[in-house]
Amino acid sequence: MIYNEYGNNIIEYIGHYTQLPDGWTIAPMQILCSLIDGDKQNGIERVNLDVKYLRGERDAKTLTSGKYVATKSLLILVDGENSGEVFRTPIEGYQGSTFKQLFINENMNSRYVLQVINLHRRILRENKVGSAIPHLNKKLFKAIEVPIPPYKEQQRIVETINKVFMSLDLIMESL
Repeated sequence: MIYNEYGNNIIEYIGHYTQLPDGWTIAPMQILCSLIDGDKQNGIERVNLDVKYLRGERDAKTLTSGKYVATKSLLILVDGENSGEVFRTPIEGYQGSTFKQLFINENMNSRYVLQVINLHRRILRENKVGSAIPHLNKKLFKAIEVPIPPYKEQQRIVETINKVFMSLDLIMESL
């Protein structure tokens, strides 16, 4: 269930998911993706794929051991203020200590699932666990109810979202 800051069940409040179109279903995020660590490797020099490197805030640093991540893998930030932020790795390397690899079910459009995660980023950021260093609330993440349309509809939704954001970018540039 998803709750707002007043504890009310948002689904009941606004009536989401009460009548889905034909061919749609709902599944918890844990059915659609998993959070794992890369395979431990030693003695091979690779780039440290930490958050500062992935944001372009610093040059690459190398390590000789770590948890291996392939090029174009998805990493989700699980520790720190921006827990829930997702990155696609530009190169292979070792996953930073604040990440988990995000594997999306092959029957799902990964861009659609990423849009759903992005939609819930605020909720994930505001409901972290841990006192010293805030962590992604994995229980909350796994419980996110995802409306699942047929694959072609997932593609259409992603394309529409991208077009809307391009239009918004043009509007912002013209201001």
